[in-house]
Amino acid sequence: MNIDLKSLSVSELKTLQDEIVIEMELRTREERQKLIQEFRDKAKSMGISMEELMSGLKGKTRSSGKVAIKYIHPENASLTWTGRGKKPRWVVEWLNSGRSLDQLKA
Repeated sequence: MNIDLKSLSVSELKTLQDEIVIEMELRTREERQKLIQEFRDKAKSMGISMEELMSGLKGKTRSSGKVAIKYIHPENASLTWTGRGKKPRWVVEWLNSGRSLDQLKA
């Protein structure tokens, strides 16, 4: 698929850019989940639990503390975000519609 970027307006380019960011986030999550499942399947085939596999890792470990939720979707309380990491798709869509992040504060 070839897109003639020169024929698009700045607004259309911005929309395309936002859609690309969202699609990349989705694909990254999907690929990560696929990789995790591959690790689980491989460990299982070798008779190793994921706990055993993970305990063999050296170096930095993440703390098990939960981070407080800072943002909640007003129409769907199951959509939440701590404010850390990349913005979830629903937050990006919210902001692209001209609304503010302050409106989502928990």
